[in-house]
Amino acid sequence: MNDEIFWAEQRAIDAASRGQQADPTACGTCQDNVKAGEQVEHEECAQRATLLQAPDHPSYELLAGVSMEENAKLPARFHIPVFDDCGKPNAWLCAVCQEEGAVSLWPCKTATEQGTKVFTPAHEAETALRRQAARIAELEKAARKAQEPMERLALAFENTGEPEIGRQIRSAIKAGAATQ
Repeated sequence: MNDEIFWAEQRAIDAASRGQQADPTACGTCQDNVKAGEQVEHEECAQRATLLQAPDHPSYELLAGVSMEENAKLPARFHIPVFDDCGKPNAWLCAVCQEEGAVSLWPCKTATEQGTKVFTPAHEAETALRRQAARIAELEKAARKAQEPMERLALAFENTGEPEIGRQIRSAIKAGAATQ
């Protein structure tokens, strides 16, 4: 089969499937058409795909200062396209494959290798977010437990005539708590 015929058929299939889903804000006529198995009547009533970041997507601040190689190792769901309308020429970039002075066009290597895993169903991303929150709570609990012996040590120094060492330990505990 000739390539031109193949692509013409693919465009026809795509055009025929467009408009089979109505946007939630579609007019009554288009919603009725879709319920009846027909296409929407108005182009603006057709539902379009919306690309959202995963709920646990790292913030720009977390990505800053991390190498492009490390960012490339992040889960595929973070390698989504973002449109850069500030650069010349405008371009689609990977949301995480970046470092100081360098960015990666989308699809980046990870997105190309992982394919559909880039577009994560919401329930999978929410599960990852819950796991992440549970791990953070576990680490915070461990940090509080680690502070208890330090506080006892500071008290012991204070009670044995070494109040300066006790104050230094308490100062270190406060400094550690301030960074958390």
